[in-house]
Amino acid sequence: MSFLEWFLDPLQYGFMQQALVAALIVGVVGAVVGSFLLVKRWALLGDAIAHAVLPGVAIAFLLGWPFFVGAVVTGLLTALGISFVERNSRIKQDAAMGLLFVSAFALGLAIISRIQSPVDLFHVLFGNVLAVSRQDLLLTGVTGVVVVVAIAVLYKELLLWSFDPIMAESVGLPVRRLHYLLILLTSLTIVASLQAVGIVLVVAMLIAPAATAYLLTDRFHRMVLLAALIGGLSGVAGLYLSFYLDVASGATMVLVSATLFSGALLFAPRHGIIPKALRRHQARLVAAVDDHLKHLLALSPSLPVASETLAERLGEGVASVARTVRRLERSGFIRRSAEGVALTPQGLRRAMQVVRAHRLWERYLVDRGGIPREDVHAAADRLEHASGPELTERLDEALGRPTVDPHGAPIPRGEEGIHTAEDYLLSELSPGQEGIITQVGGKNPEWLHRLSSLGMVPGARVRVLASGDAGVEVIVKDQVEVIERRVARSIFVSPDKGLGAHRP
Repeated sequence: MSFLEWFLDPLQYGFMQQALVAALIVGVVGAVVGSFLLVKRWALLGDAIAHAVLPGVAIAFLLGWPFFVGAVVTGLLTALGISFVERNSRIKQDAAMGLLFVSAFALGLAIISRIQSPVDLFHVLFGNVLAVSRQDLLLTGVTGVVVVVAIAVLYKELLLWSFDPIMAESVGLPVRRLHYLLILLTSLTIVASLQAVGIVLVVAMLIAPAATAYLLTDRFHRMVLLAALIGGLSGVAGLYLSFYLDVASGATMVLVSATLFSGALLFAPRHGIIPKALRRHQARLVAAVDDHLKHLLALSPSLPVASETLAERLGEGVASVARTVRRLERSGFIRRSAEGVALTPQGLRRAMQVVRAHRLWERYLVDRGGIPREDVHAAADRLEHASGPELTERLDEALGRPTVDPHGAPIPRGEEGIHTAEDYLLSELSPGQEGIITQVGGKNPEWLHRLSSLGMVPGARVRVLASGDAGVEVIVKDQVEVIERRVARSIFVSPDKGLGAHRP
């Protein structure tokens, strides 16, 4: 059977033609109204109104009225009751909804149990779109048109009120009328959907298409259009599946809608679980690559570095470093030899870019953000991986092209070195030698806070009194302090002329 035959074969029956139109109307109108309910966080209100119309339908049957009238009246009364309870008691909206819709639903079931009627009222609970009559279809169509036209006419007002009711009230919009208008439109939509999906399942046709569209776009007008498309598709596809599989039509329409939502939840390009997981994984890979390159640059810009040395500096296992090294070699960032791994020109440029971005972000966080210099390393470490060359250049320009970061480290430009030619490590100075601190390296916040409290910051003068395995005894700001040797290896000093220490 071809697709055309598969599609047209059920339409030879009049009840399927009517059911198809009803399913399409219910899917589209429910999705449009549901979009506003979703952004207003009124999904539970839709459920409450859907259950609350049951006693109205039952009473309408008892009195011989159209069920449309009873459903709308009880839906509105329930919504007003929820608002009354919320405003005049300590009960919050969610609790008021749960209490009133369950009470109304129970009342409806009690009335149904006593009704002697030729009409099967349980279809109101679970729907039966295949039993839609011409009169039902006319009611559904007219109701749907009224709802869509009302939303189209008041779209801007409803949009502003849905997202920012305070702003809407400040510009003079009748927010209370809009509040009750949306409740009325929700009630009408539910009434139009009763024959197709019933009271129990109608909330899914209200919320699921809107929730699916919400995962696929960030623009509300696109969300409404996409939700309408998804709702219509759910209604039509569910109807055809119910016909060929011989299962309940209302339930199948809801299951199709739920399936589409599940697909969006998993695979939506921006908000889907799987794409977000892939992006996080890719970000971790990029961060690992950048970290390896910048630490190789710090160890040696040109000479090979043993993998064990790189692993020790990174604080990772040799096997983990080896995997990243293989990835870096395939990307052309490093070359391997018997002596170890070394940066290629491409890797050197990438490493310089990472270090430059890191130091510019530290400068920005201190100068513009007012964050103490001791606390910016971790934040800059995260930001450096998301900063491409264009963003880094704009950041540099915005900061006035600084030459050093808050710790005194030179900010690389082009392929200039990480340290200036005259810098020496504090641990290399001999007793009696002194100079100006140019850079306080390392990323341990405790070290940095301690050194800052001692006055050992860029620009401070320091003189070595003694040096041994335990540490380096120095005098800074007329105070004598002992600095651990491992910490002293991270402090760079611009010596006075005549200092005979060798380059680190």
